[in-house]
Amino acid sequence: MSTMTSTAHPSDPATATPRPRARKREPTRAVLAPPADQRAPIWDSPVPLVHNATGSPRPPLLWLLGAHGGAGVTTLARLLAPAADCGRRWPAPVAAESPYVLVVARETAIGLAAADALLRQHHAGLAGDSEVVGLVTVAARPGRMPTGIRRDRDLYSGLVTHLWRVQWHEEWMLARHTDLPVWHPGDAAPDKQRRSSELDTAPTDIADFGRELVALITALHHHRYSTEGDE
Repeated sequence: MSTMTSTAHPSDPATATPRPRARKREPTRAVLAPPADQRAPIWDSPVPLVHNATGSPRPPLLWLLGAHGGAGVTTLARLLAPAADCGRRWPAPVAAESPYVLVVARETAIGLAAADALLRQHHAGLAGDSEVVGLVTVAARPGRMPTGIRRDRDLYSGLVTHLWRVQWHEEWMLARHTDLPVWHPGDAAPDKQRRSSELDTAPTDIADFGRELVALITALHHHRYSTEGDE
C-alpha cells in the first residue's frame, strides 16, 4: 500500500517532503454539478458503524468517502482510528454523526475524475449537510506521479482547501488489513530507531497526518458551533 505524505506544490517533485502537511489553498474553480449517474447517494439513516481492530464500534470523527472502488478507503480506515468508511455515500448527517468528510481517490485518470464529480456534487449543494475537509489521493504505482495524472490532480484539487497524498509503500502490499498498524489520537510518536517494521506501529507520517486531521476538524467543529450559537 502506501504511506501518507503531501506536497506544498504538487507540480514540483522537488518540493516533496516526508511530513504529511496538506497543501492549503482557496478553492478556485467554477462549479458545474455532475450528472446524476456520477453523484454519490446520501444516507437517509445513520451510517452503519464499522468496527476497529478491537471489534468495538467507534463513532468516527471523520468519514472517508471513496470516489470509486479500490480508492484505498479500507486501508485508511484501518490506519486512522478516528476515521471510518461511509460506504460510498454521503453522511446525512443525522443524530450526533460527524458531518466531516475526506474524499479519497486513487491516482488514475478514472479515479481522479470520480473525485472531481464528488467535489462538484458537494459544491453544487447536492451532497446533504456534510462538510468536505479535503481530498487525499493514493498512489497507484511506485515512483513518480505521471505527468498527466499530476495535471489532473492539480486541476481537480481546485475545489478543496486541503490536499494530501498517500505515496507508495511496498511493505504494506503483502499485508492484510488486520496486520496494519492503527494510529490513535494521543499515541506517542513512533521511535524510528526501534521500529523494525512498518507494521509495528503507525509510522511518523501517518501519525502526523492523523494529528493534522484531528486538529483541523477540531477547529472546524469549534467554528461551526460558535457560529450557530451567534445566530
